[in-house]
Amino acid sequence: MKSVNESSPSGEKKSPSVIDISKSARNKLKARRYQEAKDLFLTGLEMDPENPYLLSGMGDACRATEDFATAEKCYTALLKNDGKNLFALRGLGDVYKRLNRHQDAISLWETYLKFRPQDKHVMTRIADSCKVLMQYERAENAYRQILKFDPRDRFAMTGLADLQHRMGFDEKAIETYEKILKFDPNELHILTIVGKLCWRINDFERAEKYFRHALSVDPDNPYALYGLGNCFRWYRQYEKALEIWMRILETSDGTQTLHVRMGDAYFHLEQLGKAESCYRKALDFGYDPFAAAGLICLCSVQNDISTAAEYFTILMTEAQQSAEQLETLIKRFVRNEQRKAMQALFYFLLKEERVSEDLRPALEQHLID
Repeated sequence: MKSVNESSPSGEKKSPSVIDISKSARNKLKARRYQEAKDLFLTGLEMDPENPYLLSGMGDACRATEDFATAEKCYTALLKNDGKNLFALRGLGDVYKRLNRHQDAISLWETYLKFRPQDKHVMTRIADSCKVLMQYERAENAYRQILKFDPRDRFAMTGLADLQHRMGFDEKAIETYEKILKFDPNELHILTIVGKLCWRINDFERAEKYFRHALSVDPDNPYALYGLGNCFRWYRQYEKALEIWMRILETSDGTQTLHVRMGDAYFHLEQLGKAESCYRKALDFGYDPFAAAGLICLCSVQNDISTAAEYFTILMTEAQQSAEQLETLIKRFVRNEQRKAMQALFYFLLKEERVSEDLRPALEQHLID
């Protein structure tokens, strides 16, 4: 291939033509050498400012380097001269998507589809942006339209499953995700999602199956380990749950939720020192109502009422709806058969006037019961 700066038969250097510059720039773009591509496109545009190939190429290169302002100028200039230019319609839509201007992106892509109605990649873009805008019915229609003429399109199937998940149609989402797993039964991300969804619909045996499958693919996957431990927590096999969760902590600091769950498990096993340590570790990540509630119950059981009262104050101060938070705490005491410990705490709170007036009736009621 000749270089951009060719030589004439007489040995004099010949200036490259716009076509030569465009070809060289396109090759740089394909090789992902974006800055070199942009420099060449810019050189060409200085010679021919309205050249559609240079404008679209420059737009693509700028979009790839997240120079969205320049990319927008290039695509807009191209559309000004040719409102049907497919490269500009699609490219500018992609720019607007990255700028979170999803409705503008959808409008451009819809114009694009008037000229190329079965471009499933652009249809997927529309569906994804509709989903971001919470236009769920419109998104679902777009995904299903793709699947009508390509039932095996994984992007559309994955998008539809995620949409069903967001809308709370967990069983439908599971069904769609399971279709995706037929393409690759060991796709780790999907396995953990399906396991979580099965757990949410209380199909614990099925959830366990998916989490175990995920761990056969990646034995250290934290999402699968957490999910499997959660299954054992539901079975009240707390020692097994803790054994599994500890594997997560071998490679990471864990998450706030993990430490709360571990605290609850230790609490049920009456290993209160370890439970307290886990709850406090959870609070190191920041405020968490479940960790605070765990410490309230733990301190109450240990008859450390003043410390329990301190955590109660924190819980009620941080809670957006203190009455609902109090009801959740009461249920926890009752579920753990710790009514006497709860009454001792409530008596202390009322006596020391450490509870707001709107919550007093609820506390007093549980002293009578």
